[in-house]
Amino acid sequence: MKKITKRLVSLLLAAVLVFSLAACGKNDKGTTTDSKDTDKVTEGKTEKNTDGDKAPEQITLNVWHQWSNDTNELKKLYDQAVAEYIEANPHVKIDTQTLDTEAYKTKISAEFAGTASGIDVFYYWGAGTARKLVNADKLLPLDDYITDDVKAKILPGSTSAFEYNGKTYSLPMFSWYMTLFANKDLFEQAGATIPTTYDELLEACTKLAALDGVTPLAAGAKDGWNAAFIYQALALREVGAKNINAMLSGEVPFEDTGYTEAANKVIELYNAGAFGKNPLETGNDDANSAFISGKAAMRIMGSWFANQVYTDATATINPENVVALKIPMISGKGSATDYAGGFVESFWVNKNTKYADEAAKFAIFINEKMGKAAYETGTGFCGWNVELDESKLNPLFVQIKGLLGESVEGVLAWDTSLDSNPATIHNEQVQTLFAPNADVNVFIEEHKAAINQ
Repeated sequence: MKKITKRLVSLLLAAVLVFSLAACGKNDKGTTTDSKDTDKVTEGKTEKNTDGDKAPEQITLNVWHQWSNDTNELKKLYDQAVAEYIEANPHVKIDTQTLDTEAYKTKISAEFAGTASGIDVFYYWGAGTARKLVNADKLLPLDDYITDDVKAKILPGSTSAFEYNGKTYSLPMFSWYMTLFANKDLFEQAGATIPTTYDELLEACTKLAALDGVTPLAAGAKDGWNAAFIYQALALREVGAKNINAMLSGEVPFEDTGYTEAANKVIELYNAGAFGKNPLETGNDDANSAFISGKAAMRIMGSWFANQVYTDATATINPENVVALKIPMISGKGSATDYAGGFVESFWVNKNTKYADEAAKFAIFINEKMGKAAYETGTGFCGWNVELDESKLNPLFVQIKGLLGESVEGVLAWDTSLDSNPATIHNEQVQTLFAPNADVNVFIEEHKAAINQ
């Protein structure tokens, strides 16, 4: 009887041991693991698991950005970076959605009016543009994910547009520099001087307008931010970077007479035929195409355009005949070391994402990769202190790099510095200057009402 009892106890102990091992082989979501050190996914968050080695649960990150044109080098670079990330993280699928810039801004605003449940990571602009989303508690701070190794690679001074209330919501990709691109061939045909002052710019536009089929300065004004670039360039020279930054940050009101003078100069250029007959009928892509096909002599655009001049398959101009210039000076106004540009573009994380850890890690990864890739292809200036290959930089980008090296104080694009409502009004009001019978008084009063609150 004792032998039978001992045997029964032994069998019971063995059964308990087998059951315990089986229980240890599953987490509370039923994901099978074992004793090795792996990651497990619990309620959308990646956690360290010392109980198993089975691959983590497959997840999909929905990522949105505004590089929709297949000829855009940044779109190609993004796709390459995503492929690299997926190779290193095979449990993550990246589902990317794109729209052109203006449609993208509208769609993002509509999505975040709700929970934006179909977005995990998205491209956006910092400073005033993102402030509304931060104040509405729509964005995930990344402080807990920014390791010492990451901090060591971030370029000093590159994160101010992504910091709110003591928290860091994103990291930089690359900075930009507003550039006046000029086609020397067309200037020679028109007998015009490459402009370094506003007076030379106005005179050149008058001469270039006489060339058959040539627009002196492609505006792309159908897209408000394109129209705004031209106004902001002139305001920079009329008012100065320090004063504009003070206005954009709310330290001083929108009242400097230079803002009126800048608006008058846009109208003066319009009346001189600088922007062609109907600048409000063509947008950003149209204006870019006009310049690279030799149908426009000048283009005011960010430094990223230098890459398109060299790589766009539809380009017919000789890129070696394109020169990069500072915004022309206005006699007795401003400083030649002021510029428009800076770090403001980045990838952000929706606070409502189901996969906070993976989304944050991907956002940090893609910002670094795009910063590096943008610089190496002559698109933007990297926000990361990493090894960079300069061997393939195009000559136009090298020119812009030199201009940036001479610059001191920068001003971000107004629609990224201002809060969303005044930013929208600014872009819409600037467009009114690119049409007959523009009313500068209305333009100024609308800005005062929107900004001076």
